[in-house]
Amino acid sequence: MTEPLRRAARVHARGHWPMERASGSVTLAFDDRHRRRMVMADDAGNDFLLDLPRAVALDDGDGLELGDGSFLRVVAADEDLIEVRCGEGAERFARIAWHLGNRHLPVQIVGETIRLRRDHVIEDMLRGLGATVEPIHAPFSPEGGAYSGHGHGHSHGHSHE
Repeated sequence: MTEPLRRAARVHARGHWPMERASGSVTLAFDDRHRRRMVMADDAGNDFLLDLPRAVALDDGDGLELGDGSFLRVVAADEDLIEVRCGEGAERFARIAWHLGNRHLPVQIVGETIRLRRDHVIEDMLRGLGATVEPIHAPFSPEGGAYSGHGHGHSHGHSHE
């Protein structure tokens, strides 16, 4: 007889869940962190069902509450990205950000740099605009966008109890 699948039906935002009750973790790339319902495997290889009322963008450090009261910690996986440095001046930064936004590319602002997925055509364009492009391997958590409905700063399906 097979054991029933563990079920994660609630998400708690980073810092708003008891981390000492973590029974494990699940490491996910950006595209895999926006889900509603699917069978997943935690980092130990144990299957569980993510079963949320609506699709939620999971962030690094969030907690998935399991039916037994334990939690799985969400970990953002390292991905192949580029880090873009725009040089001196807000005008160049704004121009480069505009070109990326005009192409509807997901980007992450980290200090005075912009991170995005590797794409040789975009990398050439950025160099042509005077930016420095460096390949990196890091977690990717792009900006939510004005209309995404799941960025930080407003409700995105997380419990804040």
